[in-house]
Amino acid sequence: MKANTCCLLVFTMLACACSGQKEADGEPPAPRPAAPAPTQAATPLAERPPIDPGDVDSGIMILGTLAPESVSATTQAEYIETARETLSMTIITARPPFPEKLLIQFEMTSSRDFVERPVVARARAYRDNDTPLGEEHAYVMGRNARRPEPDESGMVIPRAFVVDALEGLEAPPDTMLVYARADAWLMETGTDENALDPRTATSPERVTLISNPVRINFEKEETP
Repeated sequence: MKANTCCLLVFTMLACACSGQKEADGEPPAPRPAAPAPTQAATPLAERPPIDPGDVDSGIMILGTLAPESVSATTQAEYIETARETLSMTIITARPPFPEKLLIQFEMTSSRDFVERPVVARARAYRDNDTPLGEEHAYVMGRNARRPEPDESGMVIPRAFVVDALEGLEAPPDTMLVYARADAWLMETGTDENALDPRTATSPERVTLISNPVRINFEKEETP
């Protein structure tokens, strides 16, 4: 019995010595099984905030400027911008001889696209006390609101229209104010913008958009 116990002790001591010798000789110990990686719950993707009428009011602008074809030596424009470099006011000065037509251009632009909920906008220009100028113009502002789609020829045509500020007048006044106003309807989520008729489509959510004012001053010659 004692002999067996002695043999067991000797065997254990030899095994420990061999193991220590391997580590001393630089041999790595047998690898331990890797612990399973902790599982992480999938993080849901952040959803885009829903589009509301405030996005229409802040995202869509109507810019009123002097049309290029009316710029001349006697008709010039000054453009006043805000601190954010957005057009605040246009001041046009006309001197004799006055043109038969003084063309003002209004362009509808957007700082964002309206993919989930397209916008239908119908705009028209006015002079002074809401005297309408020209015709009404209708647009759809959807997935390409920031940049209109090119036509068949590949050209990108802006959402713009031109009116004659002197329409219906026999003679120019000393000054006048011209601006554009639009009704913009925010369509329901999922509306197919290609199926919309911008001349007639409406929705319960409507926003009124006003362009920057266009002030026109006519500097007339003094009578001697």
